[in-house]
Amino acid sequence: MAFAQDSRGAPPPQILLMEDEQRLAKGLEMVLRETGYEVTIAPDGRNALKRFDERPFDLLLADLRLPDIDGMEVIRRVKRSHPDTAVVVITGYATVPSAVEAMKTGAYDYLSKPFTDDEIKTVIRGALQPPPSPSAAEKSKPVAAKKPGPPTVRDPGPVERDRTSRILLVEDEAQTAQGLRMVLTEAGYEVESAATGQTALDTVKREGFDILIADLRLPDIDGMEMIRRVKENRPETEVIVITGYATVDSAIEAMKLGIFDYLPKPFTEDEVKSVVAGAVAARQSAIIRSLLEGVDEAEGKLIQKREVVRVLERASQDEHFWHELMDNGSHALASYALSSEAKAAVVSGDLNWIHKHVGELTDHQLRWIQSRLEMERW
Repeated sequence: MAFAQDSRGAPPPQILLMEDEQRLAKGLEMVLRETGYEVTIAPDGRNALKRFDERPFDLLLADLRLPDIDGMEVIRRVKRSHPDTAVVVITGYATVPSAVEAMKTGAYDYLSKPFTDDEIKTVIRGALQPPPSPSAAEKSKPVAAKKPGPPTVRDPGPVERDRTSRILLVEDEAQTAQGLRMVLTEAGYEVESAATGQTALDTVKREGFDILIADLRLPDIDGMEMIRRVKENRPETEVIVITGYATVDSAIEAMKLGIFDYLPKPFTEDEVKSVVAGAVAARQSAIIRSLLEGVDEAEGKLIQKREVVRVLERASQDEHFWHELMDNGSHALASYALSSEAKAAVVSGDLNWIHKHVGELTDHQLRWIQSRLEMERW
């Protein structure tokens, strides 16, 4: 069968369809091929991973319930080894936790079965769109000249970790707001409250916060609209949604807006403290990345080298961090001054990249890499 090519003669996008229901897989294959895509079917997780070992794909269309490996684990492995591959989840067992987990793992979208041909085609078309290029205004911004001289390696992380993170809690239920404020203040954060969406918007505009914790049902403005405005005006603010009316659709919508996490009520103190700690780490990582943009190439390489060694040393000594790195991948490295490429190399155990960019390592430092490679072989 001949596949459609674009006007420039480029080959059709390559899609790997991971689906164990044969009738659905064949039906989807027919629809997508007629649209101009090249489709390969993998009936289980191991087959899908083997296909990715053989060649790259532009998009993984992934079911979550498979006969061998959990579909979410397959997605995690694919995103570690092929971070540029777009992922769309399709599932007949949609839940809020799995939707949030899939979006945090890097999925572009999460579709509940059954869906229409038009729905799947629209989502895949969006997933395969290239990211927007910088605007003309951004390209024309002058770059400050850096004074010549030997590189001075700086460590911005601890400076930010020493500063008390500021949280704005947007919650109209007074008892819930009071309890959360007490828990987070005792955990060491500086917390302010707002009972309405407009008050929250005015406060964020005036002061700015590291973290926004927001209910979705507010007495004046829809919580999702408030979050949208905050992310437009203060994109650096990490947002955590808390809601007593959790749905798969609202979870996906919120994750697409760029929130850090989505917590259905009721939740425990430990749960909210854990999520807030993760959001603070992500905020620190963003600050580190912005600081790294201002250093020259030689200094940047020295920082990367030092940070990779720090991670490997910690992984060899701290069992809790080892498991966190294994379970959460690059999310466990949020507080380290690492590029996306460096994070992918550490998480996947890419020894060639590490030797090239870091140099020779001691046996002690190599423990994480060796254990990671053993897991992949298993």
